[in-house]
Parts: sequence; structure tokens; C-alpha cells
Amino acid sequence: MKKFVFSLENVLRYKKELLDMLKNEMAQLQMKIRELEEEITRVKREYSDLNRTLTLQMKTGVEPCGIAVYKRYFVELDRRTRMLESQRTAAQRAAAAKQEEIIHMKSDISGLEKLKDSQLKDYEAQGRKEQELLVEEFVSRKKDASDCRTA
Repeated sequence: MKKFVFSLENVLRYKKELLDMLKNEMAQLQMKIRELEEEITRVKREYSDLNRTLTLQMKTGVEPCGIAVYKRYFVELDRRTRMLESQRTAAQRAAAAKQEEIIHMKSDISGLEKLKDSQLKDYEAQGRKEQELLVEEFVSRKKDASDCRTA
């Protein structure tokens, strides 16, 4: 009996490679999200530190132009925070979409593997049936040969 060959083996292998690529892309997106979150935290910490510094300077007395410089920088930090949060939101949406692709690909692969298992079981059952037929044929030939000798 010839070796079992799954006709969609190339498709299954290709989908597994795609799944690996999708997982790598997902890991990159998650790393980007973490980096953006760290940068957002850093900018917010800087804002908070500068705000404390300005508050202390205002208690001791500060020139109005010094306050204006701080205010402009606060506006810039706010703008930077909003931009980073927007990038993080976009990256999170991309990660959610990538997760859906991964789930879909795993489903496709699972379906192909179940089909392969089913075909393999059918192939093995066919092999057992052929073996049984060969044994029956061998036994009947032996019986016929022994009947011919006794007659």
C-alpha cells in the first residue's frame, strides 16, 4: 500500500508560515504599544516635574516672561502627549485587527488539520480492509489447495 499523502499539505504548510508571520507582526505591534506607553509616561512625568518646579518658582517670585516660557513648553508637552496617545490608539486598533487575523488563520489551520486527520483515518481503515481481504484470499487459497490434495 502506498504512503498517505494529504493533498492540501502545501496549503497547510503555507497557512502555518502565514500564522508565524502574523504572530511576529503582532509581537512588533505589542512592542510598539509598550514603547508608546513608556514615552507617554515619560512625557507626563516631565510635565508633572516642571509643574512642581514652576509652582516652587512662583512662590519665590518669577518673571512673567519665565512663566510664559513654561506655559509654552506645557502646551508643547500636551501636544506631544495627545500625539503619542493617538499613535498608541492606532497601534492598539492594528493589534486588535492582527489578533482577529491570527484567530482566523488558526481556525483555517485547525480545519485543515482535522481534514488531514479524517483522511488519514479513512486511509488507515482502507489499509486494514485491504489486509483483511488479502488474509481471507490467502486462507481461501490454502483451503482450496488442501481440498485439491485430499480429493
